[in-house]
Amino acid sequence: MKLWPFTKPVQQLSQELRRELLNTFGVAAEDSAAMRYVSKRGRLGTGNVNRVYIFNPTALSDQELASANYQNLTALNKGLLFTGHIMKGPETSKSNMVVLYDKRAV
Repeated sequence: MKLWPFTKPVQQLSQELRRELLNTFGVAAEDSAAMRYVSKRGRLGTGNVNRVYIFNPTALSDQELASANYQNLTALNKGLLFTGHIMKGPETSKSNMVVLYDKRAV
């Protein structure tokens, strides 16, 4: 019996993640195009969320990138740029609520 996958492989940033990076942190579309993310289902308070880990894939070795998932990258703590979560928006809205925290070195 195959269990539901709670983590997803490395993905390109979605439009909503790129929009949040631009609006909140001023990260240009050209810069966010190189970023990747992994996510994991979770809970925040009483709601379901997708926790996200946005990272720079060039900071990882080929082996690290091949086995990258949310747990591996969190434990590795390498190439981290942003963390946060995506919460489904209200039924009357087509957009989700994205909350990101800047983890780049200052």
